Amino acid sequence: MKGWKRLHTADNPTEIGFVRGLLEAEGISTRVQSMELWAAAVEIYFAEGARPSVWVPESQFHHAERVLKAADQARDLPAWTCSACGEKHEGQFTVCWRCGEVSDDR
Repeated sequence: MKGWKRLHTADNPTEIGFVRGLLEAEGISTRVQSMELWAAAVEIYFAEGARPSVWVPESQFHHAERVLKAADQARDLPAWTCSACGEKHEGQFTVCWRCGEVSDDR
């Protein structure tokens, strides 16, 4: 794909959806390649080029890399408990899903 660069190769369609959602939420255009091969036999899946991948315009590649790096770092944050309702959350979340309270530590 001329003008596009492969940013990420995933192990499954769910991962592709997650990565694509992160990037598009930041205004980065995406294209997905090889999703149709996911349903093929396992031997084909592990072949070079058969795993699903996310591509971004070359002009947005470095921005996209920073978005993915920030998401990886956010996964390493400690879990927290909402001070308003007591709901427990994983570290990458900054707003309580139950009551909408923003984390005190974020």
